[in-house]
Amino acid sequence: MNTFLHRKFELNLLRALKINTDDSILLAISGGQDSLCLLKLSLDLRAKYRFKVGIIHIDHQWRYDSSLTTKHLINLMKSYCVPTYIYQIHSKVYSELEARNFRHQLFIQTAETYQYTMIATAHSCTDQIETCLHNLLRGTSIDGLTSMIWARTISDKIKLIKPMLNFTRSDILWFSRYFHLPIWSDFSNFYYCTIRNRIRQELIPYLKLYFQVNIENQIPYFLQNIYVDVEYLRQNTIKLYQKSRHKNLVAINKKILLSQHYSLQIRVLQLFFLHNFNKVVSLNLLEHIRKCCIRERYFSFPIFTSGIIIDEYQHWLYCQ
Repeated sequence: MNTFLHRKFELNLLRALKINTDDSILLAISGGQDSLCLLKLSLDLRAKYRFKVGIIHIDHQWRYDSSLTTKHLINLMKSYCVPTYIYQIHSKVYSELEARNFRHQLFIQTAETYQYTMIATAHSCTDQIETCLHNLLRGTSIDGLTSMIWARTISDKIKLIKPMLNFTRSDILWFSRYFHLPIWSDFSNFYYCTIRNRIRQELIPYLKLYFQVNIENQIPYFLQNIYVDVEYLRQNTIKLYQKSRHKNLVAINKKILLSQHYSLQIRVLQLFFLHNFNKVVSLNLLEHIRKCCIRERYFSFPIFTSGIIIDEYQHWLYCQ
């Protein structure tokens, strides 16, 4: 089993993700072509690199055939002799964000319980493009555009990885057909009432036809370039936050903050509330706080309905 995708996947593990022989990978499998491609590639390379592989599947029971999908995967896993963890959740209406957060919590809990060092999802570069366009239409920042990356540390011992992030959908389709993978199609992917499906089925084909036929290479290249800039901003934001925060109190030094560029000022204020209160503050409110800092006169106002009050004393901006 030595196709060009096997080689590509192997290089991704070694160069982009720097996997070691003592790593253990928990594969998030849904039953679709992307996840079964991830499963096939991981199992084929497991013997060569001697890493441990486990499988996790979460059934949200959103579709009437979801239990059949779960049974299909159970029968499939029996032939692979791989540790498998299946969760069936009581049917409930979740938003896409809530469902993703819930899945990630189950992934992390399972990885911690059974000592996996990595959690792998089957996102491809097509998913990366869809996420980029989706977030762009919602008016996101450059952080939102670059939200889908190769790897992210999600706890002290666990990383979330995407080893197929440079695979196109046509690559995966070819691989699935070449190896006759037993795919269970998700008919909800063709419901055009969801924005993501419209982007996948209508917008991206339209852009490829009339604007850029090579969009699956050009947009990821663009995202990689701005990711470097975003990382530079993030690192400098952390340095400035550490320099300007009070050693003992929930406070930040206005003088140090205002000596920096506007972009860093907003980012540091955002980090201040996220770190201390686990709150994501709107850009408009951050801008209002910044303007109050510039006025050089006393101010005090509530920021959240939870009762947190922004106040200032001499050069310090603090919360009470």
